[in-house]
Amino acid sequence: MNAMPPFFPSSARGRGTWSTAALVLTLAVAADSAGSDGDASAADMYDDDDEDKELKLEIERRMGLFLVKPPRRHASEVVELRRGRATVRYWYSLGPDADQVACDGLRWMVFGRDQWSGGVPRVFDDTEITEVNLHFVHVPKPRPGKKSRARDVRKFVEMRLSTRKMDDLEVDEAMQAVESGQGC
Repeated sequence: MNAMPPFFPSSARGRGTWSTAALVLTLAVAADSAGSDGDASAADMYDDDDEDKELKLEIERRMGLFLVKPPRRHASEVVELRRGRATVRYWYSLGPDADQVACDGLRWMVFGRDQWSGGVPRVFDDTEITEVNLHFVHVPKPRPGKKSRARDVRKFVEMRLSTRKMDDLEVDEAMQAVESGQGC
């Protein structure tokens, strides 16, 4: 039997749970120590002198799209602002199922990618933005020894949602359809 600390539930003894808990604890400590020394963040994607940097970061949080931190996040994955419009570029791996791409894009715009973000409705509620464009881009794998360049990035899906169209959208019906697994 594994020696376990007294706070560990007795029902977990003898099931390999202790080794799983130790692994999770080790990973959590490693992740915490890695982030404590100035690890890259989404703020690194924008210039320090960018006057819209905070708004761009807020839109990123409200959409919840970017789960990968720099330097793993591609330089093309940013928010751009122009005249009350936000354009969000997201690297989406090309796949054979175009319907899945469309469903993901619509779901992420209306509800956000994760359970905490809230999507475009939260962007509209919390900012002065009146339109959000979501561009799924493809970044081709560079040749060995070469870096990918901005001109190599290709947009393959564009979705747009404005405050006017958001008012017409039946969000409750869409939420029920998503939760029940019907279509998108």
